[in-house]
Amino acid sequence: MRIYISADIEGTTGISSWQETHKGSGDYGRYREQMTKEVAAACQGALDGGADYIIVKDAHEDGKNLIHSMLPKGVKIISGWSNHPYNMVEGLDESFDGVMFIGYHSGGSSNGTPLAHTLSIDSIRSISINGKKADEFLIYTYAAHMIGVPVIAVSGDGELIRHVRAFDPMIKTVAVQEGFGGAVVSIHPDLAVSRIQKVAKRAVENIASFKTLPLDSYELKVEFKKHQDAYKYSFYPKAEQVGEYTIKYTSQNYMDILTLLMFI
Repeated sequence: MRIYISADIEGTTGISSWQETHKGSGDYGRYREQMTKEVAAACQGALDGGADYIIVKDAHEDGKNLIHSMLPKGVKIISGWSNHPYNMVEGLDESFDGVMFIGYHSGGSSNGTPLAHTLSIDSIRSISINGKKADEFLIYTYAAHMIGVPVIAVSGDGELIRHVRAFDPMIKTVAVQEGFGGAVVSIHPDLAVSRIQKVAKRAVENIASFKTLPLDSYELKVEFKKHQDAYKYSFYPKAEQVGEYTIKYTSQNYMDILTLLMFI
């Protein structure tokens, strides 16, 4: 059984400031290690549940955050970025049986975490797909569903997890913290590791029960922080500006959506 894991850091237990996510900060090493422990727990749980092949995409910043030696032997890591439109799930293909998102976070214009954002922190205020707020979970869940691979487990902040459950209550989840204003309330980091391992195991054991939900058509709206960006990206083929800060793009092929997002 083949399992794909995409890992981010902003939904890691206890993290609450941008300084903790960046290399060069005194706190980064501690949260890099916790990120790795939570990914290792997901890997071990998947192995306990019957997986025999696991690959992890390090999907934060430069893609070089996870400490490979802390993961179970046999687990492979995709480091850096190939610049494929799959982005945070690059390397995923039809051969995989399930996808897990570990350390994911609430999307832009949300108050679920002080680190809420969707893709570009600097330029994008929010993204929606077919009228629904689209965080990175939803964007890359649709990518997985496009090729027939279900998402089976997610960990991150509480608001994200409520979004995941509303999207598909079958997905196994772990909420590691709740955000309010510029702060978070977190569970104990060791408890997060334990829960993620258990959830990953249950998800793999029940993998036959998960479904994919591809759509017939996709309407993407991107609201930018600067009106100049909306004007600029309105010239992308078939995109149109629908507000001072917003563009719209529609396609029946989700790969078109992913390709546009790669260029923003």
